[in-house]
Amino acid sequence: MERHDKFTVTLLSTAHCVLDSYSSFLMPLLPLLALKLHLTPAQAGLLIPTMMITSSLMQPFYGMLSDRYLKRSMSVFGPLVAAVFISSIGLANSLPALMACVILGGIGTGSFHPQSAALVSRASTQQRTTMMSIFSSAGTVGMAIGPVMITAVVANFGLEHSYYTAIFGILMCVLLWYYCPTLETRQAVSDTPPLRTLLRAVWAPLLLLYFAVVLRSAVHVSIQTYLPFELASSGLQLTEIGRVLSCFILFGGIGGFFGGTMADRWGARRVSMISLFIAPPLLIASFATHGLVSYALLALGGTFLNVAVPINVVMAQRLVPGGASTVSAIMMGFAWGVGALLSPITGALSARIGFTRALTMICILPVLAGVLMWRFPKGEAQAKPAPREALAMGD
Repeated sequence: MERHDKFTVTLLSTAHCVLDSYSSFLMPLLPLLALKLHLTPAQAGLLIPTMMITSSLMQPFYGMLSDRYLKRSMSVFGPLVAAVFISSIGLANSLPALMACVILGGIGTGSFHPQSAALVSRASTQQRTTMMSIFSSAGTVGMAIGPVMITAVVANFGLEHSYYTAIFGILMCVLLWYYCPTLETRQAVSDTPPLRTLLRAVWAPLLLLYFAVVLRSAVHVSIQTYLPFELASSGLQLTEIGRVLSCFILFGGIGGFFGGTMADRWGARRVSMISLFIAPPLLIASFATHGLVSYALLALGGTFLNVAVPINVVMAQRLVPGGASTVSAIMMGFAWGVGALLSPITGALSARIGFTRALTMICILPVLAGVLMWRFPKGEAQAKPAPREALAMGD
């Protein structure tokens, strides 16, 4: 890679870290916001799904928009919009005002991802999966940092001063304004079919990939959402629960980072499939044990669960090279969002059989995702015709 391309990957990965730190502000502040605005549990429960819709489920729309019209605007201004509105949630004096901050902040978060993933892919003509792993893992690190950062600010300055954290997104926007490259639109040629036709040509493998991501995401979000209840019932304090969850998130990011390197060496399909088969026994064992052994198994299971996160994005981009932003949005946003919206199933199971048993049962899903990856084509499966720079998928 040339120095300019390395700088592009580094810049966008840093921006991803900053941006995703804002996306995890809301959950630790929910109790304080509910107390301040006199919200019922049902009203407070609307906030997370609302952010999920605007930040994740709408990513395919953002991807199509950036593929057709906007060459770098979403990458540059996404962190600014997310920072201004999400960091202002402490200023909200009513539920509608709070919902507005969540919706607009979610738009800023979601709009950044598709175009930036496409820019990283374009800069990574070699070792594309490794570079995408760096980009993806940076976001995971940001998600782990976010709760620590916002709770520290609120604890020291008060909820009404949560907007102090906006400075990081503002500075990141300035850097992106000066240094973020342009996502040039490919010149149309007479024999190149539209994106819809390209997607239709590879609908079968793309669907396998999509549902594998949905199943894995459902497990990851379920653990993040309901593990605190299980840990609390075991007698852990709030700070201890936070450490366990942070380790789970951080080790997931580590798994994604090394997953890209392994995929470049041994093949994307193979690494994705094997990691999805290894994760369930580790996670199930973590819920069957206690103490440090349990936490170590949980972190290790999270590592393998997230190995395929950046790999699957690159696999989708290789299927449809002419719509990198769109398919990145499908895998990074829409599939993740659908998986997250399936997590209440775990909550319903927990009400019947308890959190430990419910989490144990839900951890079977990565096995099904691994079976879907086993069905994924071993050889090249691209929409034709494909641009010259598209890489053949090795396995």
